Amino acid sequence: MIIVVLLKSKSDVSQHVKIFISLIENQFHITSKAMRSDNGPEFLLHSFYASKGILHHRSCVKTPQQNGRVERKHQHILNVNRALLYQSKLLASYWSYALLHATFIINRVTSPILHNKSPYQLLHNKVPDIESFKVFGSLCYSSTLQAQRSKLLSRARKSVFLGYSIGFKGSVLLDVHSRETLEYHEHILPYPSNPLSITTTWDYFPSKACAASNSDPVISHNPPSPFIDPEPSFIEPTPPTPPISPPIIRNSTRTINPPSHLQDHVCNTVSASFPALSVNVKYPISDSLSYTNVSPSHYAYSLSLDSHIEPTTYYEASKHTCWQQAMQAELTALENTGTWKLVDLPPNIKPIGCRWIYKIKHHADGTIERYKARLVAKGYNQIEGLDYFDTYSPVDKLTTVKTVIALASINNWHIHQLDVNNAFLHGDLQ
Repeated sequence: MIIVVLLKSKSDVSQHVKIFISLIENQFHITSKAMRSDNGPEFLLHSFYASKGILHHRSCVKTPQQNGRVERKHQHILNVNRALLYQSKLLASYWSYALLHATFIINRVTSPILHNKSPYQLLHNKVPDIESFKVFGSLCYSSTLQAQRSKLLSRARKSVFLGYSIGFKGSVLLDVHSRETLEYHEHILPYPSNPLSITTTWDYFPSKACAASNSDPVISHNPPSPFIDPEPSFIEPTPPTPPISPPIIRNSTRTINPPSHLQDHVCNTVSASFPALSVNVKYPISDSLSYTNVSPSHYAYSLSLDSHIEPTTYYEASKHTCWQQAMQAELTALENTGTWKLVDLPPNIKPIGCRWIYKIKHHADGTIERYKARLVAKGYNQIEGLDYFDTYSPVDKLTTVKTVIALASINNWHIHQLDVNNAFLHGDLQ
């Protein structure tokens, strides 16, 4: 369950943390065990945590991956927030309403991780009411108060839906609070596709009086004509006008010269159009950048890199015998080295999937040495502290490689290259 609290400054964090913990204890009868955050000083409430028996877990400096679950959920909320703003064509100043509505949607959408249940259903033990879902930024009509209208004035005014209000039995509309919603038009978005190019009578920005009173922008009482319900009208037919010939486009006779910043670069398309591109250059780079001066083996190797395509999916690789043999060799090597053990899946545990990585190895002359297929685990599905603890990557530093080559050159040693297949960190090399 995601609960978002909008703050004006970081100094309000400590107060809202205490309010939040008291809220969940009173409403849901849940006792907080731990508090996980970064090293922000606004989260340092040692006396409060000690009085509640809460452990405060903090991540190291410049390591947000230690709190990966929060970082991924933060990215998820921002993606939905941007989608709501782009669809509704609202200005970026309404990001707070889109953020609250994004959390409202996420909390009520089912997830396969929660066994096809929503966070709202798990917390409240009931299915959320999806009939009240409305499109963010859609056109809606709110009823007006009797004290603010006469007999001839309209009984409703057009507004923009901005979400739901917490603590009120109603919706948040553009500059309309706690009003009864009469009608929604979810297929109509009041804001045009390009607000800068279309003149409209809607007031998007608050006036000085509204800014002083911290209120929302006011909607103009004269809505634009596209939103007025069309009425049938009779128009007299007009005689057809003669077709207008398209304007004649004038071709420029000015001499086109290549840009000056491309004179020292090799541009095949430009040099073909402008033969005199490198006339003023004393040593043009095109004289030395050519495959005519390389050896035939290196020329064949350079051309062979693009002559073969490596598959990206198992479906593509399974159609070719060479990749089938490479995958079978990889599975046989993994079984011989005892990489895994077949055990029963513990309850309430989701297994980590795997995928194939395909690579073509070439000789120095460009011919294919072998087809290599590697079976790797989807590490991005793992949770630190639950699926793994410490990770290591056995790689050689470039300084070490240079030192070995320097020693071999000084002592006239012979250097041999050794490629170890299926080498693991805790395996015994034979």
